[in-house]
Amino acid sequence: MIAVEDQDKVRFAKFGANKLFEVEYDTRQNMSDQQLIELFDRLWLTKIERLVLNGEVCEAEEVDRRLLDKFHSFIDPQQEHRSFHYRKAEFIAQLLRQDNSQYKLTQLWRVASSDEHPKTLFINFSSVEERERFASLAKSLRINDEQLGLQLLRNFMNLHPGYEAFKEDPP
Repeated sequence: MIAVEDQDKVRFAKFGANKLFEVEYDTRQNMSDQQLIELFDRLWLTKIERLVLNGEVCEAEEVDRRLLDKFHSFIDPQQEHRSFHYRKAEFIAQLLRQDNSQYKLTQLWRVASSDEHPKTLFINFSSVEERERFASLAKSLRINDEQLGLQLLRNFMNLHPGYEAFKEDPP
């Protein structure tokens, strides 16, 4: 079992990745602490805790390499780190070992990119509004936003002489 203090539940739910909490960031900013705790508990107890417990143990040096610089000061090499995947995204949990093989969750990060996924390109939009407009455009075209992004990139790449993008994902 992994214990999580209420103040950490609020922090994780309020500032965590949309991929993890399934509620948009802007909406979470307006939620009360109690609502954030309930959101965290619902997802943690039904999905995330099991994924963390079964996650792959990572050395602190590996965690440091895979996380953005802004998170490096929060990495504690004395704690255990486990990576897991959820909703096509990778996360790393930092766990403090307690008595009786219990843990306490102290950090929960989304990995922005990784050498383990060389086929992936991450794009940051200028604003949440711009990102939402892109998702809305994809929805209006009846495709998901990842498919639209890939199609746009391939179309652009095909404009350049000597380069031909795949028409679909290779096997």
